[in-house]
Amino acid sequence: MEKQDSTFTKHLNHFFAAIVKLGQLRKRMNQHMEGKYSPKLIAMTSTAIATLLMIIMLFFPNYLGVADDGSVSDVMQSAGIYYMQTDVSDVYNNFFIKKYSNVLSDYAVMGNNMNSQVLLVKLSVFLDNLVTRDIFYDIRFLALIYGIFYVPAVYLLIKQACQRVKKFSEGIVISLSGILIFSDVAYISYFNSFYPEAIWFISLMYCVGAALSFQNQRSGYLDTGSIAVIVIAGIVLITSRKQAACIGFLLSVFCLKLLFVRKEWKWGLICSGAAFILSITSISALVNLSSDFDQTSKFHAMTRGVLFESNNPGETLSEFGISTSYEMLTDVSAYDYLPLVTSTDESLTEDFLNKYTQVDVASYYVRHPGSFIRMLDVAIKSCFGIRREYCGNYEKSVGLPKRARSIFWSSWSTFKNNSAPKTIGYLVVLTGVLIMLFGRGYSIRSYENRRNTVFLDMMMVVLFICLIEAGITIVNSGDAEMVQHCFLVSYGVDIITYFVFSELVHKINIF
Repeated sequence: MEKQDSTFTKHLNHFFAAIVKLGQLRKRMNQHMEGKYSPKLIAMTSTAIATLLMIIMLFFPNYLGVADDGSVSDVMQSAGIYYMQTDVSDVYNNFFIKKYSNVLSDYAVMGNNMNSQVLLVKLSVFLDNLVTRDIFYDIRFLALIYGIFYVPAVYLLIKQACQRVKKFSEGIVISLSGILIFSDVAYISYFNSFYPEAIWFISLMYCVGAALSFQNQRSGYLDTGSIAVIVIAGIVLITSRKQAACIGFLLSVFCLKLLFVRKEWKWGLICSGAAFILSITSISALVNLSSDFDQTSKFHAMTRGVLFESNNPGETLSEFGISTSYEMLTDVSAYDYLPLVTSTDESLTEDFLNKYTQVDVASYYVRHPGSFIRMLDVAIKSCFGIRREYCGNYEKSVGLPKRARSIFWSSWSTFKNNSAPKTIGYLVVLTGVLIMLFGRGYSIRSYENRRNTVFLDMMMVVLFICLIEAGITIVNSGDAEMVQHCFLVSYGVDIITYFVFSELVHKINIF
């Protein structure tokens, strides 16, 4: 027993000795770098590492991507891209495919959908044809375009986080954590896919990075450039999918808030014009873009949403004028291996599906906020992970099992899946910490001291993006399609977590 105590004491002493040595190293490093600290240089170095990681994942064997879960056919067909494989087991979920045909065959169908993502995919098709001049399409040309836009975005984001601190050691920790999170394979592998996640990932990164650049006073030209980045990236984000259209209104409010960072009347016109453009774009996207949800989604909005969290399904059905005999549909999903019923069943149309609309579902949640909060909790749990767990990352030719996922540079996504808290309580705590960290000195009229004001404003925009995207999904499809539609929820939580961590690194002063 004494020997065990002695061994434990010895290890404890070694641990404390290591802490002391690290503290001494930190002190010497900060003294050596006194007056030389440069957020730009640290951000550039971080961006170089992030770029290298991206190139390894996307452009060197084994190439990484995300297999099709059956939801990207409209994007492909609208861009003039078609599968060459006919085996369904090769096409859906199991394996990533990098080579396609750009020739319309007998069984293929031409799509007519149009949004910012389709335009970007069409640009990659044009680039592929320009370089290869054949009838095939390589998705790595799309990854190349995403990669070109990703590099400045990650630089901008990490730089703004590093601007909050003055010590070299703190800047290093913040930059490394940025690489760990925003270069995770779960994010980067979406570049080699037709999912909208890649365009959401990059465009929101631009919006947040450009918005946070207003934390420091600088020339009017730089401020104008930043607001232009917010508008351009915002338009790309808003027009990518109908479900993202409402984000434009949040960005508009932020632009109007920027009226108070400068006193010039010209600046007022610029901010007002930016808000107007974003608002009009949002309205146009809501009116013109096709819905992200279908009849099956509407079925799930009731069975996997309203009834799923109801304490009395029969009474709930009566509120919608639906017969209580449909109680048996509580918790039923059309995606079950052996579904009880499908949304296309004609017996459901007249007496069930036609009895409610999305507006009716939204009104129900307004009348029953407890049910909505419980569904939000379900949303956080369902979409907290970044990856599509049922989709493989590798080509079939690699020889790995079906749906195999890469573990290269996946520490953050693995931590989120296995260890991070997945409840709405975490979001509440995160919001409280945000207010405590950035609420001090907050001002409506932030002409001079704008650092905390700008940060809190933008973090609250990201928080509302999380809530709105989760709410839209809940109202339209319950919990059945969280993975397909709630990427921005998980990503938004990552952004907030990163900047909260960055500020804590500075406040606690342990690095």
